[in-house]
Amino acid sequence: MAKRKDIQQKKQHEAIDNKKSRGKKRGKLTKATKISLSVLAVMLLVIIAGTVFFFQRYGKEVTAAIDAGEEHAAKIQESDFKQHYPTTILDVNGQVIKELKTQERDYMTYKKMDPLVSEALVAIEDRRFYEHHGVDTQGLLTVAVNAATGRGIRGASTITQQLVKNIYLTPEVSISRKIEEMVMAQALEKRFSKHQILEYYLNNVYFGHGAYGINAAAKVYFGKSINDTTLLEKATLVGITNNPGIFDPTDNKKNALKRAKLILKQMSTQGYITKEQYDQAVKDDFTAKVHQNALNNQLDNNEVALAVDSAAKVLMGQQDFRFQYQFDSKEEEDRYNEEYKTAYNKVYQRILSGGYQITTNINPSLHDQLQGIVSNVMNTWQDRGDNNFYTKQAAMTVIDNQTGDVVASIGGRGEEGNHYNRAFLSFRQPGSAIKPLVSYAPAYERGLLETSTISDDRPNNTYPNNVYNASKGTLSLRNALAISSNVVAYKLASENRDELKEPIYQPLAQMQFTGLDVTDDNPIIAVGGMTYGATTQEMASGIATLVNQGNYRTPLNVQTIKRKDNGQEIFNQNDLAQQKVYSDDAAYLTIDTMKAVHQDPGGTAAGLTLDHNKYWAVKTGTTDEAKDLWTVGATPYYTVAVWIGDDTPQPQDNAIVGQATKDIFKQTMDLLNNGKEDKDFQMPSSVQNVNGQLITRSSQTKEVLAARKNALQAATTDIDTLAKQKANELTTAKLDTPMVSEASTFSNQLISDRIDTLSRFEIIVTDTQDNWQTFDQYAQQVLALIQQVEPSGGSLSDQYNNVYRNKEAEYTHAKAEQNSALDHVSNQIQDAKDQSKDLDKQIEALKKQLEEAD
Repeated sequence: MAKRKDIQQKKQHEAIDNKKSRGKKRGKLTKATKISLSVLAVMLLVIIAGTVFFFQRYGKEVTAAIDAGEEHAAKIQESDFKQHYPTTILDVNGQVIKELKTQERDYMTYKKMDPLVSEALVAIEDRRFYEHHGVDTQGLLTVAVNAATGRGIRGASTITQQLVKNIYLTPEVSISRKIEEMVMAQALEKRFSKHQILEYYLNNVYFGHGAYGINAAAKVYFGKSINDTTLLEKATLVGITNNPGIFDPTDNKKNALKRAKLILKQMSTQGYITKEQYDQAVKDDFTAKVHQNALNNQLDNNEVALAVDSAAKVLMGQQDFRFQYQFDSKEEEDRYNEEYKTAYNKVYQRILSGGYQITTNINPSLHDQLQGIVSNVMNTWQDRGDNNFYTKQAAMTVIDNQTGDVVASIGGRGEEGNHYNRAFLSFRQPGSAIKPLVSYAPAYERGLLETSTISDDRPNNTYPNNVYNASKGTLSLRNALAISSNVVAYKLASENRDELKEPIYQPLAQMQFTGLDVTDDNPIIAVGGMTYGATTQEMASGIATLVNQGNYRTPLNVQTIKRKDNGQEIFNQNDLAQQKVYSDDAAYLTIDTMKAVHQDPGGTAAGLTLDHNKYWAVKTGTTDEAKDLWTVGATPYYTVAVWIGDDTPQPQDNAIVGQATKDIFKQTMDLLNNGKEDKDFQMPSSVQNVNGQLITRSSQTKEVLAARKNALQAATTDIDTLAKQKANELTTAKLDTPMVSEASTFSNQLISDRIDTLSRFEIIVTDTQDNWQTFDQYAQQVLALIQQVEPSGGSLSDQYNNVYRNKEAEYTHAKAEQNSALDHVSNQIQDAKDQSKDLDKQIEALKKQLEEAD
């Protein structure tokens, strides 16, 4: 017993000694690592502060994003990643005209795929893939710290998050989108195994050159299945997913090889391959080239190509992609274009992969007839280029004015193997064909009429020349459009911008012209001088908007879209909303003015007639050196836009090629309108025919406003004169009365109060705000009052100067420090404004007292 007690006591003493020893060691360690621990403490504080900042700033966004993520997560299903049904395109009669089943052909399950492929992916993209549940907490912390430190919403995404982003979300970079992505990733991990997620990712990610899925990519770049590629080729393909442009093995082999070797290094380090495998792979080389026929998803029908394009944009909109058509800067434009390309390619591939039924209004028989018209007219030109395609090409879009649907999309001359649809893909300078949309319709919005006149003279050399190299003098707007005066169109566009206070291309942006550039807010676009140009589809939809009383309808040839896995209709063309671009009367007046182009003897389409229509409108277009020739126009039933030119712009014979556009336009209109009632365009109630002249509500309103403005100006002038006379009489009569002394004292007090208000004005200088000009504006107003009371200086001047110098010093200091910690400044500024208004009222009251004292 005693022995056991001794042993216990001995152990207790040893424990105490050990504890003391550890304490000494810890003491020494603390001293030795004092600096390191201090740094770690600071880092911890930064992380904590960053996290607190993150939730303070983005709390509401986070909550909303979580709700949105959970809502989307509830709809996740396997068919989103693996399509068991081909996409079918149905014509107007319900017949299948195309089946698309890329994924069905190239899809490869995880079990059948060489394990090295998924191991390469995990090694380079998400080494903790098998440990997390969809979101890497380290990545989440990185996002929070980056946001808190102003470095943007950046942070490593897991493979699961990348899959969610590829399938469900737009490429928008924001806190809410990142949170939504994380919520959906965790839901994905609960529903599917890790191997399924890898399978879905590798079969849906984009590899460039139209290849989605790694098996399709292997066939595109190396002409063989993914399982038949070498280890280096597998690593190369996996490397492409990071950036298909930078790591393209055909165009950027050096970059692709460098990244492939980095992946191999990671695979070796993480134990996925042996040292021998690594050594052999890095010694290997590859030869990559694009195998054009590997995908077998060529859309060789112009109408089908448009249907898939239309469906892709519909689905992008359903994924909340924010379409944008005008920009404040080139940087914003470039950023949007990159986001658009990514989002479009993702959705486009989903359609090609399968899973949808797209019902269209495609009429194969009518298409063949219209294609025949274009091909026959173009038979005059037989020259071919290096690709053996015709050098001179044509495109045409036809829109049904009753529905807004694209009836026909003729993308070329119909030659074998040339499937490029120029009707909606090729941007060309529209020349004078754009004038009705950017010059005349907005001018009629301003209240001008067809009989309104304007000079055809060029004020200076910045104005474009007329095609007739002269001035026709003073022209009516109707005559100016008929002869296609460039000077008048330029003047109207400039005046429209000044009076309407909106960019010249504003209506084009509203009508979804996709080729707009920040530099296009320039009157030169009124004669076709756009940065990129327009397509026949955009031009046709613009004219169709005029026919439709100024209401724009998105041009589509798609009627409905259904998911094949559950039969759900996810789109119906009848549900699309129209957008008001022009007023009813402006749109009608523009269409009526376009009639003059063929009715007037000097019109650019004089002599052109239609067999079945008396009421129709038209506009021709010719660019510099006639590189692009256009004829666009409408009957009440159809709008047709025709373009002819070389794919690589070259000067054309204006007379011959221009006539060809008119021939195609005429033959198309004669075919489409045959058998229809010959009726005029619908005149809106806001337009009246008074003694043969069309008068609009806009013009009447403008006349009334102008008359009122003139009357007001005249009355104001009279009042000002009387007021000055009265003021002089009061000054002479009452100069020496006690009232003047009292008024002067009161006035001094009011001014002193204003100076005091200035002293309370808070200067704001941050990265995004600088209100010095606002303060200075108020200060100058107060100074003007002081100088009236104290022309030679005095106490008020001294008081004002002191306040102004202090504020100037405060601003200089704030500017240097970029102090962003001032709160509630906007309310204080408003208070200062309100006080200024109150003081103004008091001064007015004083004036009235002086007048009453008379």
